Amino acid sequence: MTKAVRTVPMGLGPAMEVGELPAPPPFTFRNFMQMVGVSAILISISIGSGEWLLGPRSVIQYGPALLWIATVATVLQTVFNLECQRYTLATGESVIPGLMRLWPGRWFWGPVWALICILSVSPGWAASSATALAALHLGRLPGDADRGLVLVYGILAMLLVMLVVAFGTRVERTLTRVSTIAVVFIFASLVILDLWLVPWEWWGRVAAGFFQFGYLPSGEGGSVNWTLIGGFAAYAATGGVLNMAASNWMRDRGWGMGSQVGYIPALIGGRKVEVSTTGKIFDLTAESLARFRQWLRYCRWEQWTLYFGGCLLGMYLCVLLAVGLIAPGTPLPGNYDIAAIQAHAVSQFIGGLGWVWVLLIGFWVLWGTQINATDAVVRHLTDLLWSAGLGRWTRDDIRVVYYIILAVVTVWLAFLFAYNPLTLVLLVANMAGVAFVVGGLTLLWLNTRILPPELRPGWLSRVGLVAISAFYAFFVYQTAVQVLRQLQGV
Repeated sequence: MTKAVRTVPMGLGPAMEVGELPAPPPFTFRNFMQMVGVSAILISISIGSGEWLLGPRSVIQYGPALLWIATVATVLQTVFNLECQRYTLATGESVIPGLMRLWPGRWFWGPVWALICILSVSPGWAASSATALAALHLGRLPGDADRGLVLVYGILAMLLVMLVVAFGTRVERTLTRVSTIAVVFIFASLVILDLWLVPWEWWGRVAAGFFQFGYLPSGEGGSVNWTLIGGFAAYAATGGVLNMAASNWMRDRGWGMGSQVGYIPALIGGRKVEVSTTGKIFDLTAESLARFRQWLRYCRWEQWTLYFGGCLLGMYLCVLLAVGLIAPGTPLPGNYDIAAIQAHAVSQFIGGLGWVWVLLIGFWVLWGTQINATDAVVRHLTDLLWSAGLGRWTRDDIRVVYYIILAVVTVWLAFLFAYNPLTLVLLVANMAGVAFVVGGLTLLWLNTRILPPELRPGWLSRVGLVAISAFYAFFVYQTAVQVLRQLQGV
């Protein structure tokens, strides 16, 4: 006899089946290290967006005192990540399809989040990493005459993104391995270069900047670049919908109820996996609640140790190298990324080795961000369409949806290569601020109204979600006012 399937209503979306929450491995240091992976992907995105590009540029222009923004941003984004993961641990559903359950429903929130996702990815990281490759090829900083070469390398970098995520058993596992290798190489290289080249006086000055809370540059006539500062604030850790992908990657790792709904397999080396169009909830028993708290414990340890610590350390090391070699206030060209500029500065001290070394760091930092950011947006759009029932048109193979969207996004990004890489990064960074304004409040709504009372966040997490919306609303407002004034010629 077939066992009857029980369901429970969950907001405005379809009812969820009731399943069993699996028990996590016993919490030991060895098990913890074997289970981590989401933080490696998030740190890989973080170090390319804020730490390598916008952090050094902001600090060189306005001084280390601006780094308090990174401290606040990293605290708030860690809380945000954990609340995204809370929902997925409880339901197995990634957070953006979860937000479709809120009033007035998916026909309102679907287009809103699809638009935010599309505007949150650009080829700016690939184009900037291409600058590093072009500099290696030329043996000098690329100029305007070398634009064609940079374009070729940039398109090759985007194609490499598609190639890498096509192999493996599951996409998340491939990203974790690539990100882990990149993060280890980048951090080890930065520590060595900072110890070797940066004067000791800068170590304390940069560290102090993380605690100079409230400092903001002042200027008249629009001399403060709020687009840069707003982008730096959003990308000081990860950034908007890229943070929200923590729930998708965790689901694909099989944490909590994520093990009950399936994952996105790779195109080559993977196999067709049955992926549910909706989440699954568990019975609220003493045993299941204890298991849920243990899963949350793993999440909190990963986020507050590896993610939080890794983001702040990455920002510190990247900014330290930049300001130790490039005098504050030095004008930085907007056409090419800071990787080639830092490589040139390092080469003045240690010759050709420094030139090649820093350019390779820059490539790995920026290309690693491109692959993970592209995957994050593609899987958000995939989950949106899959939860809407698109599986029936693809023989229930989620790979078809994922790789078609990846191909379309890649073609779209190729058309954007004509634009300034830094401009593209700044645009998507400020869109990340918008995502936090909307996402902080809607995530609070989701976790305090849709989840059962026993699984809802405590008051500190609720305050954190309100704070992240307010924090980024300030920078979004300042940026919007400045852009409008520039358009009006004020």
